Amino acid sequence: WPGAHEGCPAARHSRAHLPRRHLIGAMASSGQQMELEAMADMFNKMVDQCFKKCVGHYKEAELNVGESTCVDRCVHKYWGAHTLVQEILQKQMQGPGGARPM
Repeated sequence: WPGAHEGCPAARHSRAHLPRRHLIGAMASSGQQMELEAMADMFNKMVDQCFKKCVGHYKEAELNVGESTCVDRCVHKYWGAHTLVQEILQKQMQGPGGARPM
């Protein structure tokens, strides 16, 4: 999106990415830092994918009903898939011998 539609008010606010460096610097352990970075990356990918799928072109400063519904469904599906993958990975890590998946 860099450079595209810079004059549009929606373009200035469309990428609500988490400030990863600031959040990670405040965390105490490296495990927490890694988890936070993974969540920030997941959030940023979700924003990018759902925006590309649902908005595409700027017509107005606000989302219309169709775009808003699409974003809501996209975020719900993306988060559901992420949660399912996390549950599967946790079960694999807790399996016999505590083997970690590759």
